[in-house]
Amino acid sequence: MSIYLGIDNGLAGGLVWLNISGEIIRKEVMPVRDNGKNRLVDARTLAKLLTAEPSVRVVAEIAAKFSPGKMALCSTWHSWGIVQATLELTQVRWEPVDAQRWQKIMLPGRKTGETKAAALETARRLWPSETFLATGRSCKPHDGWIDAALIAEYARRGNL
Repeated sequence: MSIYLGIDNGLAGGLVWLNISGEIIRKEVMPVRDNGKNRLVDARTLAKLLTAEPSVRVVAEIAAKFSPGKMALCSTWHSWGIVQATLELTQVRWEPVDAQRWQKIMLPGRKTGETKAAALETARRLWPSETFLATGRSCKPHDGWIDAALIAEYARRGNL
């Protein structure tokens, strides 16, 4: 049985596992740690998550090439480097995907700036009983989980 894992890269990203039927079977926020100066993706915890399920097929979103600020861009690419290295070292089967590619399939016709709302709308349609709330105290759905779920569904539909 194949399991699909979508990874939304970044410190506020997420990981979502789908079974072969497209049902969400697990969600995790991107594991991070504080090194005293800033937060980093926790590679050790990520490696444990990546290897927890047998026969997992991973699709990870590549870091964006543009960002509103220099520090955000640096953080995104630093996180992507940790994620990519961890994927390679754990030797799980994985494929990179850029946001434009998966969004073109999962959010057809949406323009830049409309994708967050469209992603939530699509996720609620696909998984109507899922709230995507990270904790019991959360008020808004976790964007990282929404994108990760849609990335996993993109992989499942494409049989990647």
